[in-house]
Formats: sequence, C-alpha cells, structure tokens
Amino acid sequence: MSAAEAAQVKFLNNLEMELQLQSNPLEAAVTVQDDASAELVKVKDIAANKMGQEDDERGGDTKWEPTQYDGIWIPKSNEIYDAEIVENSDQLSTAIDLGGTAVKNGAGVIVRGRVRRILEGFFGPVISGKKATISTPFPAGNILDADIGGSGATGMNTQKLIEAGTFLTEQHVPDELERFMILTAQDNAKLLREVPATSSDFKGAFGGVFSNGKIMQMLGWNFIHLELDNPLLKTVPALATDANGYRLNPFWVKQGVILNYWQRQRTEVGKIPQKRFMPGYLSGTTCSATRGQAGMSGAIRNVKG
Repeated sequence: MSAAEAAQVKFLNNLEMELQLQSNPLEAAVTVQDDASAELVKVKDIAANKMGQEDDERGGDTKWEPTQYDGIWIPKSNEIYDAEIVENSDQLSTAIDLGGTAVKNGAGVIVRGRVRRILEGFFGPVISGKKATISTPFPAGNILDADIGGSGATGMNTQKLIEAGTFLTEQHVPDELERFMILTAQDNAKLLREVPATSSDFKGAFGGVFSNGKIMQMLGWNFIHLELDNPLLKTVPALATDANGYRLNPFWVKQGVILNYWQRQRTEVGKIPQKRFMPGYLSGTTCSATRGQAGMSGAIRNVKG
C-alpha cells in the first residue's frame, strides 16, 4: 500500500470513529435508506386507504377494488463537504490523526450537513406522483397556532404538546408509533417553568423523563434537543421561522420522514498539482430527505425568546 493509500484509509477510519462520537441527533428518529441508483430516488410507495367491501348479497358476485398507488421521491442534493490545503505532509499526517483537525472538522461538517438535509426535506415540498411531477408544499393545516394554551401568541407549553399529539391521532397515525419533536433550549426552559421536573405531576400525569437539565420525554413525545437558529445549519434558521417571526418546532413519527444516502461519507487525501503539490484533504456527505404521508408530521408555532 502506497503512502497516499495508507493516508486515505487512515483518514476514513478515523473519521468513521469520530462520527460515532458526534452522532446525528435526528437520524435515529427518521427512516433511513441507502440508494445511489439514480439522481431521483423513489423512497416510498403509498397505497390509498380502502374501505373494504361488504358481503350484502346472498350468492352475489365478488366485488373487486383495485389499489391506487402513489409514490414519494427524493431528488439528489449537492454534496456537503469540508476541504482544506495544509502546509506540508507532516501537518497533514497530524490533521488526519484521530482527534486531528481534519477528523474533528470533517465529522462536524458531516453531522451538521446531515441534520441540515433532514430539516430541509422536512420543511420543503414533497415530490410525488407516478412520474415525480407533483410538488406539494408544507401543508398550512399541519402547523399549530402560536396562541394555543395562552390568551395570545406564546412559547412552548404543555397544551401545544397535547394538541400536536391530538393532531397525529386525528390523522389516524397509530398510537404505538414513536413520536418525536425538536425542542430548543428556550422551549425546554418554558416547559420546565410550567411543569418543574421536581413536581409530582412531571413523572405522574405528564410521563416526564428528565436528564442533565433537559426534558427527554413528556406527554408521549420523545424530544430531540437542537437549536434551530444555529447559523452553522445555514438554511435551517430561515426554514424554521415563519413570516411572522415565530419558531416552527417540527414533530413527526419515524415513518413520516425519510432520509436517503447517496454516499454516507467520502474522504480524499492527496497532493494537489494546482497548488504546487501541497497536500490537502476533503470529507463530505451526500444525502437528502423528505416528509412522508401528510398526516405523519407537523409543526408548532412558538414565540422566540
């Protein structure tokens, strides 16, 4: 194995180890697949609900009802990557060590890139139809009002959690499916002020689970703690803020969001002829996401601050 090949293997192995430590907080809460077969991947067959036929005729004929199929598609997004030129081979060797800057920075960019693509897919239009010709924006009816639980617009509160759960149930989402919601630090603080983790209701009536200052579960929800206004997520702060400046907190069941990988991670190490053969590295990921069926996801409007 040449020195360049050895460096490539070392960088990939160390990056994969670091990615196990810097895990994507959203990935375990969505449906994940790997399909690099096309630029536009069909990710879910949707069969229309059927009422069923009733045998209301003695000796009558069988009534045949064809199933109507649709599909949801994900278009391939651009790769999100980290790349840097370094001064010399010794510096490159240090950078691609476990704990080196190339490994740390690359893993951080990949994790944030995956989070970003999931949320872009969540808030973006759903591409559907047999030939991927139908584009459906985020349904306005799936967004809960900011004034729920208050006399006017308010931040996160328990009544909003209850209403979000009711919404999914009324959309015929099975109760046994795990339900997920993103909370920011502000949302977490507001809920704790309303129902302190030390109160008898927190674990009793509200089914609360508390860890390291964060509410992890409550009222049937599994919370994922993530700052939606993080500028390092680039497009997400704007997507997660409505026209009136309210935060949009996503909620969904696992089957309601699908993530597809074209390439989970890519690493390149080598000398760059255009830069006087100085060494450099690159690490990246290529993935996209989409919502699934309309009734399996939604968002809550919340006052920021």
